[in-house]
Amino acid sequence: MRNLLNSRLWQWVLVAFLLAGCNPPSPIPDAPAIPSGWETQNGGIQTALGGIYFLDAQNGWLSGNKGTILHTTDGGQHWSIQETGTQTLLVSIFFVSPKRGWAVGEKGMILFTDDGGQKWVAQESGQPKKNLVHLYFTSPDQGWVVGDKGLLLSTGDGGQHWAATEVKPAVAFNSIFFINPKQGWISGDVGNIFYTEDGGVNWIRQEPGTDKDLHRVFFSSPQVGWAVGGAGTILHTTDGGKHWSAQTSGVPTFLLGVFFTNDRVGWAVGASGTIVRTNDGGATWQQQVSKTVEFLTNVFFVDPQVGWVIGVKGTILHTKRGGEPPPVEVKAEEGKR
Repeated sequence: MRNLLNSRLWQWVLVAFLLAGCNPPSPIPDAPAIPSGWETQNGGIQTALGGIYFLDAQNGWLSGNKGTILHTTDGGQHWSIQETGTQTLLVSIFFVSPKRGWAVGEKGMILFTDDGGQKWVAQESGQPKKNLVHLYFTSPDQGWVVGDKGLLLSTGDGGQHWAATEVKPAVAFNSIFFINPKQGWISGDVGNIFYTEDGGVNWIRQEPGTDKDLHRVFFSSPQVGWAVGGAGTILHTTDGGKHWSAQTSGVPTFLLGVFFTNDRVGWAVGASGTIVRTNDGGATWQQQVSKTVEFLTNVFFVDPQVGWVIGVKGTILHTKRGGEPPPVEVKAEEGKR
């Protein structure tokens, strides 16, 4: 696993997904006795998951290895497999409405649906030899995809046409996030973060002050954001990325996913079943009990209480309490009045 933690995102994703095998998620020994705010959901599969998107507390999709896309309409109580027509690894998924969505993955694969996933069709990326790792849409027409060797694709017509944009240096890009149609960020290997303020026409490299691979970037407002990556790295900015400062995650593990519901409440997830949460914008982070030791790949919340975490071996975790365990009932001592 150490080799995986030192590799770039795509290498980790691909290898981890292939190594995930067919075993169910592994609980921590004596996990039932450990209070946890996370419950396991059954997706009916054992393949690894990497992409997650929810429109609300009921309707969501997951994507993963072997062309897997799962869909729920009841908050994950039941998951159904959607036919994609491919065995390609699908790393990221995004929906702009209950009907329109995209998924991307290895070998330049871009899938599109306009009926909520009942039918998925391939779009032409023009990059058959490149691996696509993350996508983001700001409208039904405008979207971006990032991937290998500084690859950035954009579309202005819902994916009917995808165009490549050159961004230097050409490091592996790992995630892309837009807070509005104009302002966006890309995170990449070796401490690279790029920023646009003109809707992706121009990209400027920011100085995060680290050489760690940064695997996910997330902003809760145009000024406030975070980036996570190797060796428990969490970076924070309050000025749109002009200045980045390190936060103390309290964990040494590789962090792959991050999500905030506002400027203060957020989660980061990663290796060895790691889930950490903050209630103060990252000034302090507390580890939560996930009851698994599997590699957790992504996290998504629809509000400060309701969210999901996914990972290898078909792992799906769900919380209705922000990941916090239920309060312990204290029984009054007999005879005391």
